[in-house]
Amino acid sequence: MNRMHRVFALTLCAAVAAGVVAAADEAAKSQIPEGIFKASALIGIPFRNAKNESLGKLDDLVVNKDGKIVYGILSHGGVAGVGDKLFAVPASQLVLGDMRGNPEKKQFTVNVDKSVLDNNPGFNEKDLPSTPSAIFMPSGTSLAASPATTELWRIRKLTGMNVKNTAGEDIGKVSDIMVSLKNAKVVYSWMSYGSRLTGTAKYFAVPCDAMELKSLTGKPSDVNFVVDVSRSALDSAAGHDKDHFPSEPDKTIFKRK
Repeated sequence: MNRMHRVFALTLCAAVAAGVVAAADEAAKSQIPEGIFKASALIGIPFRNAKNESLGKLDDLVVNKDGKIVYGILSHGGVAGVGDKLFAVPASQLVLGDMRGNPEKKQFTVNVDKSVLDNNPGFNEKDLPSTPSAIFMPSGTSLAASPATTELWRIRKLTGMNVKNTAGEDIGKVSDIMVSLKNAKVVYSWMSYGSRLTGTAKYFAVPCDAMELKSLTGKPSDVNFVVDVSRSALDSAAGHDKDHFPSEPDKTIFKRK
């Protein structure tokens, strides 16, 4: 091997090694405990049935005041979100599996034919149903009874919301919401505290029972998440790195409502 070939070989090996290291670094960058998902990462995952018919995609998750996932919103039909119909899929049907023919991608598999969705009107986006639709349940089965409530929220609308403490001080934003599909619940809200622009932000896993969605001023337009914690407590707490998610919320920092 002449000198030119040796230099080329060494350069190639170095490039491959650098690529392997970079890939490993990228894989280790975001660490999420098994069974916990970013709600934002679930949005857009497709729905199919046992016939492998394409039914649509997950548009959102709907939760109640206790952090329980009541149902997922399936967006069916339409083009680029226009003209689509919405269906309330029971939380029990939100089970991730490998996409047929492409195990690197995930899908939700539900018990309904495409024709049923085509011939069903679905629901209005501005009028969330209080319970999921029974059309997704196998024949002869029924949905478990759940208390009717008007306090339902779409997770996508909660993400990015400002967080204040009981003193009315701004203490951060909801960066994402971490959920467990197996337990059909919100595990915690992922709150950023500090400046993300300067890289000084740290993150906290806020438990559901420590957050209230309300207005401290009495104005309906001034609704925020409110938690009982002081800025000094957040300043002195270690918090978490933005890409390393705990398996449990920070229960010792935030007082239950």
